[in-house]
This record gives sequence, structure tokens and C-alpha cells, in this order.
Amino acid sequence: MSLPPPPQSSPGSPPELVDDVMRDIFLLIPADDPKSLVRAASVCTRWQSILSDVVFTREYRTLHGTPPMLGFLHNTSHTRREERNKQYFVSTTSFRPPACHERRRLRALDSRHGLVLFHTSKRGEDFVIWDLVTKDWWRIKASDECSDIISHDQNDEGIQWNAAVLCAKDQCDHVYCHGGPFRVALVGSDEEQGITFASVYSSETHKWSDMISIEEPNAIMKSGHIAVVGDKVYFQCQDDEIIAEYNIGEQIISVFDQPVEDEDNHLPYAPLVGVEDGMLLFAYVLEPRLYLWSMEAGPNRAENWARRSVIELDLLLPPPALLDVSVVGFAEGVGVIFLNTKAGLYTIELNSGQSKKVHRKTSGEKVMPYMSFYTRGTI
Repeated sequence: MSLPPPPQSSPGSPPELVDDVMRDIFLLIPADDPKSLVRAASVCTRWQSILSDVVFTREYRTLHGTPPMLGFLHNTSHTRREERNKQYFVSTTSFRPPACHERRRLRALDSRHGLVLFHTSKRGEDFVIWDLVTKDWWRIKASDECSDIISHDQNDEGIQWNAAVLCAKDQCDHVYCHGGPFRVALVGSDEEQGITFASVYSSETHKWSDMISIEEPNAIMKSGHIAVVGDKVYFQCQDDEIIAEYNIGEQIISVFDQPVEDEDNHLPYAPLVGVEDGMLLFAYVLEPRLYLWSMEAGPNRAENWARRSVIELDLLLPPPALLDVSVVGFAEGVGVIFLNTKAGLYTIELNSGQSKKVHRKTSGEKVMPYMSFYTRGTI
């Protein structure tokens, strides 16, 4: 988006009027074009003052609603020891992240509410939380119980775990979570003991909760997608038809099977990919079609299981991208699904049907979109 020239002072144009006009222009800059806002702020002190104003940033977020996707993270799958836990950030806008970009010894686990959760093998810390916009970060040491779990090799089939980060601000609409409290929810399974367990860390108390468990041997998928609805966090199990639900508020963990309609018996179970409109979203590719299902999060989920849509991929992707297609990510709120193909990584906007190649290759594991507003008042 091209910007107008800086304002010229004249006797007939009061500064306040010029500022109001420029404010209205700046509000129309697309949320996924943060570079234009940064450039505008560097033009003159008056524009910088407008763009840094707390009232402006609040109006900007209100006008644009859902935070835009600034980029996404994914982990590599190198066999070399020094490269094994390397993660990458791929920008889909003009946004560029801080120094965590391509940093070794960090494995990205989750991205939500403007935060990224990493697992690290560095001594003295187990998790790192990073706000890529404000550049704030926090080191977290696992409790003794959690440390015994996460210290296991992730290739150990006996113990599997995954973790999520989520905003803990009361009555937050998750449009602007920067600087607020957060939680880290850890859920895992021990095949030998036949249990599934969970614990949560609070940034307000700097403590982990007591570990809870149930007799349920289904293994948690270490690279599975995670969904959050209120105080409930959902984790994909290795068996695609089974989901683990961790109710943080009530400290209850449970598992449930996906319901399946008779007409869908010929289709495999669809893995969990995220949340859309407050409903759990499941997706699967049976070439050349993308199948999407939704389910209510709560006690009546089986009654509200429905096929959302079937998308013909051969109308959206080039022929080379129709081979070995798999769903690897979903950007909540903006309705963008990520597909890994032999020809690279593609996104499809569910509302418009537009497709776009966003990366020449990926590891084949999950993609974690990073969603946040990026304005001068945020930095």
C-alpha cells in the first residue's frame, strides 16, 4: 500500500484536522501489511505520534478484528544431532521476527495468542515462551514430575507428550494478549503404566499444578495439532479417532472418540487441526479432495458432529501439488489451511478458495501459524 506524502503546514489547515485525516488513512492499512505502518512511523514525528498512540492502536485492532497471520513456524527433521531440533519461521507478510529465527536447540511446540512455545534442551530451562512482536521472552523450568517426563527421548514410544501455550487474561477476546499472563498446558501418556496425565504452568504463580492422571493408555501425538476452547485444551492422540481433553479450570482430563456418520465409513478418521467459530475442526485429504468436519467442544459434541465441506483440490492446486497431500496446519480466525505436497507448502483460504504456495518445502510435521497485530503501539 502506497502512503501519501507527509503533511505540509499551511495557515488554512489546522494540525489537528490533518492528524485526523491521517489517522483515518492509517486505519485503512491492511493488518497483514505491517511494513507500511513501520514506514509511515519513520516519515515524521507527527505520524510516529499518531501510530504510537494507544487510542489509535486500539481503534486499529477493533476495525480489523481478527489478528492477521504474520507467518508460521515449523521444525526440521535433520538426522544430524546439531541440527535435529532446529526450527524455522517463515514470514507470509513484511514482518520479521527477532533472534529466535532459525535458532538451534529450540523445538517449536505451539503458537497461540501472540506467543510461541518452544521446548529446549538447554541446561537449566525446559521451555521458552517468546512474544515475537514485543520481543519479550520467558524461561520456564519444569516441575520435578514434568521434568521426568519431558527428559525422555521423543523417539521413546513408551512416553509421549505435547504442550500448548494460551493466554490467561480474564475475559480476553484474544485480539491483543501482549504482556498478559499465560499458561502452559502439558499432556502426555505412559504406555507402560497405561495412563494419560496432565499439568499446567501459570505465569502468575510461576508454579506448575499437581499432576493429574487417568487410566487411559492412548498415546499423545508429539507433533499433533492442538485446539483451545475457553479453559479446555484438546490434544490429538496417535490413534486419529481419539482426542484428549484437558479442562484446566476444573483440573479434569478425559478422552473421547470422534463420531463418524455412516456415509463416511469409507473415509479414514480426520485428525484434529484447530478451532473455527468455537467448533473443533478436523481435516483429511483423500486425493484429490479435502474433507472438513466440525464438532462442538463440550458434552454434546457427538450431537453436533457434521461435515463442513468438501473441497476439490484439483481446481485449486497445480498438478504437481496433487501428489502426497496432507494437512499440516490451520490458521484460526482467518480460515487458512496448510497443505504439504510434493511441490511445496500451500495455503488455501476456505472462504475465498484462493490457494498460494508459501514455501518450497517443509518437514512434513505440523505448521504453527503466528497470529498478531504489529503496530507501533505494540512494539
